[in-house]
Amino acid sequence: MASLSDQIDRLSRNTRAIRATAAHTAASVVGPFTNAVLTANLGDLIRDIDPSELGLFSLQSSSAPTKPDEISRAEFTGATPLRRNPQRRDDTAKPKEVEPEIYAEAALKCIDRYNAIRPMPRAHSQVSAILERLTLVRENIQSLTETLQQAQSAEGPSLKTLINDEEGRVQKLQARLLELNERKKNATSKAGMRPIQAGLKSKPKVPPAPHPPSSPQEDNFWSTPAAAARTLRFTDNLMDEQVDLGDITTTSFMSPIPPSKSDLSPLITADDPVILAPSMPLNLGEDQGAGDGYSDLEPDDERSEGEDEKTVVYRKAPPESETPEPPHPPRPASPAVEPVPETPTSAPSDPAVKQAKVRINSEVERVMARIWATIGDIIMPGHPFDISGRGTGSKPPRAKETIAHLQMLSALSPSPTSPSASSVSSLSAGVPAPPTPQQILTAHLILGLLGTSPQFSLPLNKAKDLLAAKASAGGGAGAVAQGTTRILYGCVAKRLVKIERGGGEQVVKFDV
Repeated sequence: MASLSDQIDRLSRNTRAIRATAAHTAASVVGPFTNAVLTANLGDLIRDIDPSELGLFSLQSSSAPTKPDEISRAEFTGATPLRRNPQRRDDTAKPKEVEPEIYAEAALKCIDRYNAIRPMPRAHSQVSAILERLTLVRENIQSLTETLQQAQSAEGPSLKTLINDEEGRVQKLQARLLELNERKKNATSKAGMRPIQAGLKSKPKVPPAPHPPSSPQEDNFWSTPAAAARTLRFTDNLMDEQVDLGDITTTSFMSPIPPSKSDLSPLITADDPVILAPSMPLNLGEDQGAGDGYSDLEPDDERSEGEDEKTVVYRKAPPESETPEPPHPPRPASPAVEPVPETPTSAPSDPAVKQAKVRINSEVERVMARIWATIGDIIMPGHPFDISGRGTGSKPPRAKETIAHLQMLSALSPSPTSPSASSVSSLSAGVPAPPTPQQILTAHLILGLLGTSPQFSLPLNKAKDLLAAKASAGGGAGAVAQGTTRILYGCVAKRLVKIERGGGEQVVKFDV
C-alpha cells in the first residue's frame, strides 16, 4: 500500500503538468472562430436573417439526380360554373427589382454587426463610397429628367404626334375622294340613261304578230299548268326546323313531265260542255304539294285578247266543308283517278299546349338508351325489348319513336285509379291497362328535361312545380299531387337523373 508521501508526490507532478499545459495553450494565437465560440455571446450570433440581406446569399440546389415522375392516370373534370379556373403562373406579377441602395445598406449593416469579431475597415469604406455615389447618381438622373421635360415642352409637339396627325388627315381626304368619285359615277350613269329612255318612249307601239296555227295537242300541252310548288312556311323558331332526308315525297325542283291526253280522259272528254267560271287566284296552302291531283275546272284568262278560246286548267279541290255547289252537275269521274282531299288538321288554339321539338343528336340518343336501361319497365310495362345489349332480342326503339311514345303518355291527364277499376282491369284478360299516373308524370318530367336542350337540366323547384302542375291538371286530389316528389326521387333511385347541389341551387339533370 502506497504511503502518504507517494500520493503527495504524484499530486504535485500532475499539478505541474497542468500548469505547463495551460501556459503553453495561452501562448498560442487564438483564431476568430475560437474567439467567437468561446468568448462571444451565442445570443448575439444566432438570429433571423433580415429581408435586406437576402441578396447577399444564394442557395445552390443539390446535384443529386432527380427521379423521373411515374406516369399516372389523371381524371379530367370539365369546367363548371361552380369552379374557378386556377390562375396561371405566367399571370402572376413578377417581383420588383431590388434597389442598389438596399444591397449597400445590408452590407454596411453586416460589417457593423461583425466588427467586434473581425474589423473590416476597407470594406466599410468601399460600401460608404458606393452609397455616396448612388446618391449623386440619383440626383443627376432627377436633374436630367427635369431638363428633358422642359426642353420637350419648349419645342412643342413631338415628331411622332405630327406624323399621326398627318396620317389622320390623309385618311379623311381619301374617304372624301372616294365619296366624290361615287357621286360622279352615279351622276354620269343617270345622264347617259335619259336619252335612251327618251328614244324608247318616242318609238311607236308595234302591233303583236299573229300566232301561227298550231295543233290541238300542242295547245293542250302548253296550256296545262305545272304542279304547284310547296310554299315555305317560317315558324317562330327556325332552329327547330328539320329536314327529313329519308322522305321521298319532297317536292322536286325539276319541271314536271306534261301529262298525256289519255291521263286526262277520265276527267273530261271532247263531248262534255266546258264550264266557264271567273278566274280566281291560286292560293297555295302549306299542305298542297307536287303530287296533288286534278279537281275543279277553272278557265285561264291570261291568254291574248285576240284568241276566242278559253283554256281550261285544273285546280285542287277545297275541303269538303267549303265545297261550293256547282251550277251544273259534273260527270262522275273514274274512282281510280279521283283524288281524295286531305283533311286539314286543326292547329291547337292554346300555344302553351304546343310541345317543343327535340333535336335528335348523339346526346339525345345516349339519353334514350339510358331511359330504356333504367325505367323501361315503367314507361312501357312488359316490353319485349332487349336492354342488356347482348343481341338476344329486339333492340329498343330509337330516339324519335321513344319521344313520340313519351309525348303520347304526357298528353294524358293523371288520375288516381280506384280499387274497383283496378280489380275489374285485372279480371279482364287480354285488355291492356290504361297508363298509370306514375307513367304519365315520369314521361312529363323526361320531356321537360329534354326541352331544355342542350343543358338537359332544370332547377329542383322548377321540376317539382312542373310535376305538380301536371298532377293538378288531372283534377285529382292530394293523392296524385303528393306523389310528384316520389316520382322525382324514384327516377333518382333508378339512376336516370341526378340532383347536383352547389352554388346555392339544386339542379336536376340526366345521369349519363
